[in-house]
Amino acid sequence: MSVEVPKGWREVRIGQIAQEISNRNHTSADIPVLSMTKHRGFVRSNEYFSKSVHSENTGQYKVVKRGQFAYATIHLDEGSIDYLKNEDAGLISPMYTVFETNCEEIDPEVALQKFKRFALSGRFAPYSNGGVNRRKSILFSDLSAFKFALPPLAEQRAIAEVLGSAEEAIAKTEALIAALLSTKNEILEDRLRISTQRGWNICRLRDVATIRTGISKSKERKFKTPLSVPYLRVANVQDGYLDLEEIKLITIERDQLGRYSLQEGDVLFNEGGDFDKLGRGCVWAGQVLPCVHQNHVFAVRCKPTLNPEFLALLAASRKGKAYFRLSSKQTTNLASINTSDLRSFPVLLPPMNEQLEIAAIARSFDARVNAEKASLALLVEMRSALVQELLSGRVRLPDSIVARHRDKAGQAA
Repeated sequence: MSVEVPKGWREVRIGQIAQEISNRNHTSADIPVLSMTKHRGFVRSNEYFSKSVHSENTGQYKVVKRGQFAYATIHLDEGSIDYLKNEDAGLISPMYTVFETNCEEIDPEVALQKFKRFALSGRFAPYSNGGVNRRKSILFSDLSAFKFALPPLAEQRAIAEVLGSAEEAIAKTEALIAALLSTKNEILEDRLRISTQRGWNICRLRDVATIRTGISKSKERKFKTPLSVPYLRVANVQDGYLDLEEIKLITIERDQLGRYSLQEGDVLFNEGGDFDKLGRGCVWAGQVLPCVHQNHVFAVRCKPTLNPEFLALLAASRKGKAYFRLSSKQTTNLASINTSDLRSFPVLLPPMNEQLEIAAIARSFDARVNAEKASLALLVEMRSALVQELLSGRVRLPDSIVARHRDKAGQAA
């Protein structure tokens, strides 16, 4: 099936410009094992993950060299395809397909974006051969049949330059957000250390707050006076913030509303989850009224001597996370705390003015981080629009930009 070809571009089939590479690890050379991540592409497995995620025997692993592409054969999507930029070579799981372009007239960044567009197009369903756990298994022979419109090399490089500028702006904003969060954490940890050195009281959470359990969901329950209300699930309670994009409804008895309703200032804690998310909590600001919480989310209601924001910061501190990790029941990948663990949480209790000051510092950093996250969302949206428009040819770059790349090619020759 032919594609629409903008003026000056040409139609190519993936199989014409690329070929599969099937080199296995038959050497004892020290080649790093790589993994594919959704946002960062290729990463060294032993540096990105806290534990080994690959087989000890890498004899059947595939070798991918600088400039070569790889994608997850059983699950081709935007986040599972990339080309190797930062290593001379690496080893990748046999579950990946490795290929390289064999045409000097295609820029690797443009090729990557073209391949990602095919991954997102949903056009591979007819080529599924069952795959692991019924996921699609896309062979390179399937991929090679697809066609796309290819601009001249100078225009490709101009497009890659524009998209690269967008990526650079995104990376800088992400780095700024990470730096702000790191600085915030270090400042708060330092303030908490100072508080400890001053000899301020340490008590148990049960002494300065009440812990409220949530309502359990049951399909068999019969209701005399049913009432459908919004409720918070574990998925809504993130580390330091609430994700309220999707709030589900639950049916309860009308007279239970007062018992389970959240109040502004309640500090929410998750009962369990991944190790790094255990005990994560944040302050409820009454965003939805009325609203209840499920039994896997604890609501802590502070007494006058404890500020809710300060409590949430204590829970998120290094000591707070260490307490929940050591107190939890742990399985292979998950951990959980119970009401007793939460009641026994050690609370550093400085004077209220000090609590409020520490909370204000955190709030000022959070405001800046939220502003940068909004900017980041706009940059990502802009990058996505640029990819769609420039790679389809619906928008063409000015010849003054493209000409620079023609001149560079001429100088190189």
